Amino acid sequence: MNSEEQQYIKGFNHGYMLTKHLPELVARLLKHIKETTSDYIAGFFSGKEEYEFEQSRQQLDQMRELRGKGRNEKNLDMEI
Repeated sequence: MNSEEQQYIKGFNHGYMLTKHLPELVARLLKHIKETTSDYIAGFFSGKEEYEFEQSRQQLDQMRELRGKGRNEKNLDMEI
């Protein structure tokens, strides 16, 4: 693995973890960064986006589960 890839991965991991634990800090940091000036920053942005994507996916799955439970309960009420 070359140095550029290592920097990207390091940035990705830092972006992911900071977004998970300190999202306000990440938002303030990224206000001052206009473009991806390095592999580390590109990775940081990608890590942030990955965490946000996973959270959106998890919320969607939870909504689907709740909707499914509601339908099953309605069907049980109708059968009685």
